[in-house]
Amino acid sequence: MNMFKRSAQELKSIRCLAVTGVLSALYIVMNAYLVIPFADTQITFGYIALAIIAMLYGPVVSVFAAIPCDILAATLRPDVQMNLAWTPNRMLEALILGIFLYGYASRGTSGEPSPKKFRQAAWATWQVLRIAIARLLVMIICYTIVNSLLIYVIYNPPSAANTAFWTWMVARSGLKNVVQYPLDLGIMFAILPAVRMIYDKTNAQYGNREAKT
Repeated sequence: MNMFKRSAQELKSIRCLAVTGVLSALYIVMNAYLVIPFADTQITFGYIALAIIAMLYGPVVSVFAAIPCDILAATLRPDVQMNLAWTPNRMLEALILGIFLYGYASRGTSGEPSPKKFRQAAWATWQVLRIAIARLLVMIICYTIVNSLLIYVIYNPPSAANTAFWTWMVARSGLKNVVQYPLDLGIMFAILPAVRMIYDKTNAQYGNREAKT
């Protein structure tokens, strides 16, 4: 629960609100216009911006940001009929990312490598695993199960006719997720540590200014 309390405290920061606003706009643009069709589904990249929000400011901020992100991104897409039934699923995605990524760092909690090689290796391994686990859970729970269930119930697509839900779900999302998961991990492994490093350096250099204003 301490994680959620710390994340809620982030909402008091002007920096948090400003950075979250910029990243939310990036999410909306990427999810609305950077879309790759794949069989009966599609690959989008807005998750990158949502993952950065979750990493920097935690689950409370990311869940709140997911609401306008989802609604506005869907509104801007001409090929999508905006439906609020998908918004809780986007909030669930943000929650999972926030729980696993909040406080992510490529080095120890003090910002310096651990003095013992074993502890340093264990820390680095956990940083990799938390990204991999977070993305895997999002793809299984949010993208594969919940998204497919919503489409199956609300739209009853022709491809699902006379087909059991679980069979249709695997056929719809299985190959797409196998292809997308390593691609997503490569992008996240490249971007998240770089953003974390830049943010921490900027925060260390200019962090005192916000407190004085």
